[in-house]
Amino acid sequence: MGKNLISYRLIYKETDALIKAESEDAIWAARRAIIDNRNELERYIFRDPWFKYSFEPVEVEHRAPEIVGRMAEAAKVARVGPMAAVAGALAQVGVEGAVKAGARNAIVENGGDIYMHGDESYRVAIHAGGSPLSNKLALEIEPSMMPVSVCTSSGSVGPSISFGNADAVTVIAKSGALADAAATSICNETRGEPKQAIIRALERAKNIHGVISVLIIYGNYVGHWGVLPEVIFTDRVGEELAKRLSIE
Repeated sequence: MGKNLISYRLIYKETDALIKAESEDAIWAARRAIIDNRNELERYIFRDPWFKYSFEPVEVEHRAPEIVGRMAEAAKVARVGPMAAVAGALAQVGVEGAVKAGARNAIVENGGDIYMHGDESYRVAIHAGGSPLSNKLALEIEPSMMPVSVCTSSGSVGPSISFGNADAVTVIAKSGALADAAATSICNETRGEPKQAIIRALERAKNIHGVISVLIIYGNYVGHWGVLPEVIFTDRVGEELAKRLSIE
């Protein structure tokens, strides 16, 4: 991920982000934006702890920090708690900071959630736990789609809370907060038998305004909705499985 870009890993409290940009100035601008916004979010949560713990949308103060507003709005649209949007929201503010510092190409990956801006294409691989399709599919993100967010939620991988069982639900949207919240919301629907779970989850995706596309991997099954970028198969196993088991 990233062509001729400088890489920097930011570890700050619970945030573990990979920042890629063309210059040290852009890297440090992204770093500062992520830290500043995270600190603003923490100060808001200190005043309103329910913002952190709710699994449902919450109303926020009129003068809440911008990142709080973005997260709250995304949660409302996706019908989840606002913290479901935190990783994607921080990834976006990081990229916005880098762009303000002059970067033409900038990418932030934050806990598997990605925001990117640029004039080059980038390939995003999809990790899907124990699924035979894990790391065998990738999305080719063209410059015409950017800036854009690619966020993934999983019921089988990672520490984030999920009420679903899919190995990967990857959402593409213009808003990092929305892509992250929507991925959680859609993944929550993937309970029970894989094929029916995917169909149910795709119906949820269709009703979340702002979602460009979604790709779901659940065991041996893969389903998709919306305008997907080109899907790249890294080997024949992935290609044959996807052709045989796709649910649209």
